[in-house]
Amino acid sequence: MRKKIHIFHFAAREKTMPEKNRFSKLLEYLMSVTELKNATLAQELQYDVSYISKWMSGRMLPAEKTEKKVLEGISKCIVEAADEEACTSLLSDYQVDDCEELKMAIFDNLEAECSYVRDLQKNTGLDVAPKTFYYPELTLSQYVSKMRHPVLRRVQSLDIMAAIDLMAMRHEYQLQITQVENVHVPKMRGYPDVRYSMLIHVQPEKWDFIYDTIFLIHLLTCNTYINFNLYGDEQAAGRVIFTVKDDYAISGMLVGTDRCMAVNVSEEYENCRPLYRNIQALCNKERLLFKKTTIKEMIEKHNYIHSLLSLNQRGLLGHMTEHFLSDELFEEILEQLSESGKLMAEPEALRSIQRLSRNIMQESHIKILIYKTAFYNLVVNNELDFYNHKVRLTVEQRSRYLEHILSLYKERENLEIRLINGRFVADFEYSDSQCVFLSDTISYLRLEGEVNNILLINRSDMRKIFEESFEAFWNYDEEVVERDRTIVEAYMQHVIRGIHLVE
Repeated sequence: MRKKIHIFHFAAREKTMPEKNRFSKLLEYLMSVTELKNATLAQELQYDVSYISKWMSGRMLPAEKTEKKVLEGISKCIVEAADEEACTSLLSDYQVDDCEELKMAIFDNLEAECSYVRDLQKNTGLDVAPKTFYYPELTLSQYVSKMRHPVLRRVQSLDIMAAIDLMAMRHEYQLQITQVENVHVPKMRGYPDVRYSMLIHVQPEKWDFIYDTIFLIHLLTCNTYINFNLYGDEQAAGRVIFTVKDDYAISGMLVGTDRCMAVNVSEEYENCRPLYRNIQALCNKERLLFKKTTIKEMIEKHNYIHSLLSLNQRGLLGHMTEHFLSDELFEEILEQLSESGKLMAEPEALRSIQRLSRNIMQESHIKILIYKTAFYNLVVNNELDFYNHKVRLTVEQRSRYLEHILSLYKERENLEIRLINGRFVADFEYSDSQCVFLSDTISYLRLEGEVNNILLINRSDMRKIFEESFEAFWNYDEEVVERDRTIVEAYMQHVIRGIHLVE
């Protein structure tokens, strides 16, 4: 029976082999777990076996000009050499489903470690990083590059704590830090054992209700595929601290909007663990800005109904939802999901909500902002978000859905709809398919994705920010937000006519 060794835990081995760099350790492990021989790898790569030995011992890295080709060859050989047991182990370690994905993941891992060692050699002349290193000053770009440590390639289990004064940074650095964790991980799947908690400083009086709110939604959306939680506290002010439990930590003080002072970098357990624990102690329920939930849980705990019954209802829609269904179309979709076994709640509970929604639309004053792309995506992709289920509609169903919205809009003066023609922010690419539902009691976000995408706004300061943001969106420049009822009606009619043309 081949003994399984965890792919990324090198700390114990460093005591016996201190001269080995991170790349050589990873290569040694991969070849060991698959029982790949030096000579076999050399033959496949068409290299002298002495090169393989030097890579394994840490005396040499693959040449920079042929690095990509060599690492792709190694990844291919590793996967092809793995028997069933080794393959199962590696698939689990890298959290992928098949051999092609495994080759890419191993290549990515090898490339990250090789680049790390190469940069270390160029900048310090060392093959192995000092356990602790001090920099009097770094630019934020330099700081962020050091946050991208190869340990983040570990996706089977990863624990990150960060205290970052994110909203005090220049926009380009905010975006870089948003993407710093697990940038290589495909976003189409969930990684529940990748846990990341970030503490930021929230200052409503300094908040940009357009840019900062859109960026915040972008940050949350980027992290739905992992177990991410965002906290707010003034203790994050002026801090830039990022620590991976037991493995890596970088900390500094933010100066202005683009520099860090007194930066400490460490791979020492004795330094990483206390820093991790100190931030962890601050990340409690009182500081949690958004609480993860599900539509099922919202229905069972009556939060969904309370949100409908609340006063001052507003919505920012990036995709079409169940809120505008006619009773007839609702029943058709309900039957379709019931037959498939995918229904998340009892049919009668959903029928009660549907009746309530219909009455609310008739009686309450509601303000809705809808991205034009939401109409486009319904027409082209055929998908409706039905209580967080993606349901495909026929041409006839899409027509009826939009005709129902149009009839409500024509008949109800208390239903105000404004169309978003473009982007509020041009500085970066962000998804405009998110939804935000606000009311005086329950407010929540419905993000893109299938996991961790329903977030209750958990604190009063954050609810106030989103309320102020909605008003800023609602009253934005007319070139971006169309508010003329005649034009809005004409656009909806145009979309309805266009449904049949797309097919």
